[in-house]
Amino acid sequence: MIEPMKKVTIACLADERQRTVAAMQRLGSLHVLPCVPPASDELDELIRQQEQLNRVLVICKSLRVELDPTDTDPERAIQDVNRIIAESKRIDEELALARNAYAQLEPWGSFDKAQLSALQEQGVHIALCASAATRLPELPDGAAIHMVSETAAMAYFAVVSLTPLDDVNLPRVTLPDNTDRRAWEQQIHELVQKQQALEQQLRDIAAHATSAIESFGNVLQERIAFAKARDGMSGGETLAFISGYVPEKRLDELRTCVRQQGWAIRYEDIPEDDEDVPTLLTIPRRFSMAQTILDFVGILPGYREIDISIAVLIFLSLFCGMLVGDAGYGLLFTIILLVLRAKNTDAKKRDAINVLLCMSLCILGYGWLSGNWFAIPNEKLPRVLSGIAWLTEGGEAASNHVKLLCFFVGAFHLSLARAWRTFLSSNIRDALGHIGWGLFLWANFLLAKLLIVDGGALSDLGVLAKALYLVGFLLILSCGINWRNMGDVIYAPFSFINSFVDVLSYIRLFAVGMSSFYIANSFNDMTAGLYKLSPWLIPIGLLVLAGGHLLNVALAGMGVLVHGIRLNTLEFSGHMDVSWSGKPYRPLSKQELS
Repeated sequence: MIEPMKKVTIACLADERQRTVAAMQRLGSLHVLPCVPPASDELDELIRQQEQLNRVLVICKSLRVELDPTDTDPERAIQDVNRIIAESKRIDEELALARNAYAQLEPWGSFDKAQLSALQEQGVHIALCASAATRLPELPDGAAIHMVSETAAMAYFAVVSLTPLDDVNLPRVTLPDNTDRRAWEQQIHELVQKQQALEQQLRDIAAHATSAIESFGNVLQERIAFAKARDGMSGGETLAFISGYVPEKRLDELRTCVRQQGWAIRYEDIPEDDEDVPTLLTIPRRFSMAQTILDFVGILPGYREIDISIAVLIFLSLFCGMLVGDAGYGLLFTIILLVLRAKNTDAKKRDAINVLLCMSLCILGYGWLSGNWFAIPNEKLPRVLSGIAWLTEGGEAASNHVKLLCFFVGAFHLSLARAWRTFLSSNIRDALGHIGWGLFLWANFLLAKLLIVDGGALSDLGVLAKALYLVGFLLILSCGINWRNMGDVIYAPFSFINSFVDVLSYIRLFAVGMSSFYIANSFNDMTAGLYKLSPWLIPIGLLVLAGGHLLNVALAGMGVLVHGIRLNTLEFSGHMDVSWSGKPYRPLSKQELS
């Protein structure tokens, strides 16, 4: 359920801002709504530290080192990482210059520029040049070319003359002041060693301090929240005010705290036009794993919307079973997850494992009913594993039955949303409108069955479907459309079309499940073909088989993420009028570094 909230405003003395926010942080129930835009030098500094920490954390995690947490000062570790990054950047620049100088000297070898200056003082003028081998420059009288080196594209040469060459147009080259290639090579070697040493230091810090930095990030976030709450308080020289939201069940606790501190408090119901109120979900413990799905997808119902988290958990698990549909995979997943669950005591990780375990059991169950074990032909399976005849009989019958099941699941899923909204409706007119949509959805199911499963024509539509369409249509027109809202009126025809499309969209459960079966079957056939060629190819066949099934598992997982989540967060949510517009409830709280 979505916890009801109260909007509260607390008044305190202006010089008690710091103490007031600290008390709210210790209490941990007030979701603060700043009265004025928070701003201060301290807040700017904290935000700068947070940005710096996030950059450091990204770098540490990118190194992918094995973590070996120690008692580390996270702030010192962040400073060290920043110092290493700055030093590494400086070395990279020096290394680029050194490598460029080394590359420039490669055609010339090592020599001393001072000798060229000494020769010039003695009347021998030398210009170092480079050009295409076929385009050597024209030289004045008394000048000659000495070829130093040559490549397929370029010629490197010295122009020697007893007269100055300053006014002669020559393709001169620019060389570094230090023309000793060995010195540059030695500098490159030293810089690379320094770079490697810095990288090792960075890896050591990442191994020992990543966990501490992550924990410090949480503390820093709390400090930022504290500063925003304090700086966001309104008031004057005498009084200051802090506002926010508190769950109704914790209001008495807040009132007691305020009374003990000698402050004043005003609380009120949430106004209808308040768009800032946060959402706090309370899910029964046995279904708490549903929160894991919402967190993973990054969705949250709005405060005035309906909590459908348990329905998402149940139907996503069911859809997962139909999308993957291989009992062999389900059995392997179940065994692995049971082992992980027995070894793990962390509550959040156990919830994640429980979600996957629930989905694995659905895969196992549906795969068993459909007789699909690693895509092994049904006739080769023991009778106990061969599934039920309705889903496994030959020809097109089994496929048609699965399609029918998909449409039935779709109609049931969507009409459940309408029934749910009927139950929650505040007036009889809205309830009748939702009943009309539910009847219309079941008529769509019968139409989809006729056109796609039975292969009939629209003229063959039965009396029941026509009756459902007629009654549903009349109820929708009279009770399900707000005729005063021009948007509802214009969109009404599209709503009727979309309701049929929504039912049809559940055919994806059949299509993805069938593609998963055929992919696995293809790799089984490839392995059998290799075995028939030669028994010596069995090791290669096993590799092909394992790789093929792993690929199929990956594709099936993507199918669940795309199609299973879509059917819940788009089709079902649309009929529930859930737009997932919620803002998470984040009360002021305090966490100390361990």
